[in-house]
Amino acid sequence: MLTNFEIILVTFALLTSLVILYFFFKSFFTRKLMQNTISDVQPMLFDDEIQKVDIFKQELIILNLISMDKSNYDPNQILTLLKNLGAKYTNGFFGYYDISDKEIFRIASGINPGLLEAETKTYILLLAMDLYKTINPTKAFETMLQVATEIAEKIDATICDESRGPISKQMIEHLRSKAQEASIYQTTQPIFQNER
Repeated sequence: MLTNFEIILVTFALLTSLVILYFFFKSFFTRKLMQNTISDVQPMLFDDEIQKVDIFKQELIILNLISMDKSNYDPNQILTLLKNLGAKYTNGFFGYYDISDKEIFRIASGINPGLLEAETKTYILLLAMDLYKTINPTKAFETMLQVATEIAEKIDATICDESRGPISKQMIEHLRSKAQEASIYQTTQPIFQNER
């Protein structure tokens, strides 16, 4: 028969091991959850053109604008700001369009289901662009980066990459080179341009 002291020692050892396991696996599960929410939002952004995507190449560039203090943005402020910056509201998303009324990129909530409406509570705005759906990918990327910078300044947000880490100058250059590669691809593929 175990004494009270031995029972207390066994219980303490069990609790200590559970606490250690919790802290060891906490970052793994949190990181996985964030990646799942990102991947859940992406398909919904371009679902109306999903059949065209299967035919042509696709290269998404995603920027996240995350509130510096992780507090939710005022939805009315966001909607007004985006409209003032020239975005058009369609199907629960805001889009930026070129002169020929072709979409350059979309802005959505970074939290599922991704829709931006008057009652939306979010602390992450997601900007997404498919380089192969824009007429001039290089110019489109620069426009997206400029708009992201303007929005971030006005709502006190940090510009982050698709994994939601603060974006670095090297990452901006990497995304810029992706846009340039897409531009080169489009100029060498006349059939691709005619069928879009």
